[in-house]
Amino acid sequence: MRFLPMLLTMFAMNLSFVSGVSGQEPDAAKIRIGTYDNRSIAVAYAASPHNPVAEKMVELDAAKKNGDEEAVKRLNAWGKKRQRLLHFQGFAHVPVGDLLAPVTDQLADIATKHSLVAIVRECDYLRSDVETIDVTEELVELFQPNEKIRNMARKIRDAKPVELTVLSEMSADK
Repeated sequence: MRFLPMLLTMFAMNLSFVSGVSGQEPDAAKIRIGTYDNRSIAVAYAASPHNPVAEKMVELDAAKKNGDEEAVKRLNAWGKKRQRLLHFQGFAHVPVGDLLAPVTDQLADIATKHSLVAIVRECDYLRSDVETIDVTEELVELFQPNEKIRNMARKIRDAKPVELTVLSEMSADK
């Protein structure tokens, strides 16, 4: 007799699973992946408090005042290197994991909200059971942009990405 209640429970669980699947919208069965435009992330990051450039400028001014030529040289080199990297991230299609690092703990909320299994820069191939959802604007908001930066982050998406070869020849001073 103990077998019958267990069998009924298994049957009910199976029935609820089947009815749950059949009652879903067609797209609900798809694997969902969030995508974003890295250039928008770079624009939002550059104007955010997460960007250490303001701190480095204070350090640079102090080093100049104190006559610390080694620190001035080191900070100027950091600035040029950082600027070149931000040029690549802001104008081409390149990874921005370092820019997303300060807000990584908030990505799970966006993934949960949209039922995403991942958030990636881009997908080169998708099976028919995979759907992409653009979460660029939500990622931009994690950097708390003002309206001007928000609009710049949107507008850059309309522009064609700059080729890496062109950027590699560009000076960090531009």
